[in-house]
Amino acid sequence: MEKEIVLRSLGLKDDETKVYIELLKLGQSKVNNIARKVNLPRTTVYNILNSLSLKGLVSYTIRSGVKFFESVDPNRLIQLEQEKIGNLKSILPDLEGMKNVVVEKPRIEIFEGKEGIKSILEDILKTGESMAGYSIMELLNLLGYYFPNFIKRRVKLGIKTRVIMAKSAETVELKKNDKNELREIRFMPEASRFRLGCYVYGNKVAILITKKEEPLGILIENRELAETQRVIFERLWKIAKKV
Repeated sequence: MEKEIVLRSLGLKDDETKVYIELLKLGQSKVNNIARKVNLPRTTVYNILNSLSLKGLVSYTIRSGVKFFESVDPNRLIQLEQEKIGNLKSILPDLEGMKNVVVEKPRIEIFEGKEGIKSILEDILKTGESMAGYSIMELLNLLGYYFPNFIKRRVKLGIKTRVIMAKSAETVELKKNDKNELREIRFMPEASRFRLGCYVYGNKVAILITKKEEPLGILIENRELAETQRVIFERLWKIAKKV
């Protein structure tokens, strides 16, 4: 790799790189001599030397009132980079703290039709985390054979679920299989039946609307929303009836 490219990668500008390399060759030298070698105006070279001096790459001595400049030992470049890394490490905790307070933007996806709702249920299996939520019999009826198959695969993956449902003859019958299907159903009065399904798993909230004409699934990925929904669920879970 060419030395000029390496020096530029360390933050030196093109003219600074040219002057630094030429000064290494010349040793102690006056501005006029350096300017002649790099073919730049004297005032420009003087400003470049001052810039390199501030970066710790050039030193000077004064003899009979005249400044003689000299490049420092090239090993100083390594020391400077190590100092930069050390400085960066010292502020990393502050930078990481700033990152943690950035508001997480929710990711929202909309899935249309029965196949869309199936896609969300497949995501539950893929995530592999326990789920909790409110469910309705219309969801089971809408998806037909798919839903029992979904339950079998969920059980096989060891994904547990807690579900609140409106109490009815159908949901009471469904509860009989709770143990085998890694599920616990609790009941709300029929008058309090939900109009849609809602599941929380991982950092996601799935809302399932089961209208026959226009089934719709909405999947929202957001930690704050998921945690809030869990709090609401736990409150309802405490008042829901086991039988």
